[in-house]
Amino acid sequence: MTLLAKLVAFPLAVALCAAAPRVADPSTSTCVPTRLATTDLPLVLVKVRVNGNGPYTFFVDTGATLTVIGAPLARALHLPVLDAPVRGLGAGGRFSARASFATVSLGEVSRDRVVVGIVDLAQIRSAVGPVDGVIGYNFLKPYRVVIDYPGRQLCLETP
Repeated sequence: MTLLAKLVAFPLAVALCAAAPRVADPSTSTCVPTRLATTDLPLVLVKVRVNGNGPYTFFVDTGATLTVIGAPLARALHLPVLDAPVRGLGAGGRFSARASFATVSLGEVSRDRVVVGIVDLAQIRSAVGPVDGVIGYNFLKPYRVVIDYPGRQLCLETP
């Protein structure tokens, strides 16, 4: 390759690298597949593991203060109930629920001792189908959350 060709190729390579989409560092991020519950109620559904079991279907609610596990799943997992209830706020308004701790995993991200509300999700199930829980703010808060609707994925990145 001539010197002139190298001088032309170098700026082109730099420009291509600068224009390439940013690839998340796998040690600090995870992306998981998503699907929408329905076209009328486009809740973002993801697969979640609880205490190493699952995967279970949870929907992502960035406005919910608390991660929630449906009562039937909590019973099946034998989650211990704490003495004090927890209070939260979500799309349905304020609520008070029995509480527990759980290890919650979404893709490669796993968080121990996440406070979870144990709630009857029957109304939500009747509207959107089988749902086992809700991923809320207390799980999501350490991450930059990217919902890629066209790519059908949710990415959690450590800022």
